[in-house]
Amino acid sequence: MKLRELAAWYREFAEQSGNPTIWDGRLRTAEDLEAEAIELETRSVRATR
Repeated sequence: MKLRELAAWYREFAEQSGNPTIWDGRLRTAEDLEAEAIELETRSVRATR
């Protein structure tokens, strides 16, 4: 899923940051994207039942 790929990219990008504020923001963005992916997958599973 594209959201999970984007989340992984943000995590990698966070590792490159030397600024703790930027690092934290990128990790939060990755977490938000993962949560959205989970929500969409859950909705998809429920819709197919």
